[in-house]
Amino acid sequence: MDTVLTTGQVAAELGTTRSRVHRAVAAGLVRPARTPGGHLRFNADDVRLLERRLGFAPRVAGLRREEVLVFAALLRHPLGLRSARAVARAAGISPTTASRALRRLGRAALVRRSRRRAVLGAGTDVDVWGVNVRDRRLGRLGPVLAGVVFPGPPMGGDGDDRRLPVWLRHLFWNADTRRLDVERDAAYIAGRVLGSEDAQAHAWAAATLPADAFLRAASIRGVQPRRAALARNLAAARH
Repeated sequence: MDTVLTTGQVAAELGTTRSRVHRAVAAGLVRPARTPGGHLRFNADDVRLLERRLGFAPRVAGLRREEVLVFAALLRHPLGLRSARAVARAAGISPTTASRALRRLGRAALVRRSRRRAVLGAGTDVDVWGVNVRDRRLGRLGPVLAGVVFPGPPMGGDGDDRRLPVWLRHLFWNADTRRLDVERDAAYIAGRVLGSEDAQAHAWAAATLPADAFLRAASIRGVQPRRAALARNLAAARH
């Protein structure tokens, strides 16, 4: 049986807050089960979807979540990033949040603003944000932050990863494809894809949709046995 987690356990596992998890549920990002008392219960597929959208930030003493994301982003850009907006894009947070995090990290001497030579048509010096490589804490923090997963597009936004690819829309001829969300409507999309003979669509679904989407599609009344078997095989491959 799949492990079932409470809201608090999911928040702890992702290094985020209970309220952020609740907002994700309210936005329709995941549809966890509910107990008779109304408490949310998340399975492994729910947690994976939340990690893709909310990211994963390990807890680091003395640092807030957004500071962990910013520091990890700079670690992965050894040549530095030129602006708070560029840092925000790399870390998956807003420019305002990134600016605040950079100021706090700067006061803690973990990051710094420095001049670096860049080629912009001609050689020139530019200011960039980067980690303070002289800080002794870098050796300790580097391995811890290697597992950071940066948040996806904002909840409720129009990130391309949540839209149905244009070349798949012919399978949804009687649906408003502009409103389909790859994560929220995963089971419905899986059912349509499995009902087709499009091998490329099957491959896309196998790489994109969660296991639970295939299992729910396989359980729909009237689905052909071979389609149900394909759905179960694809679900097993996602685990």
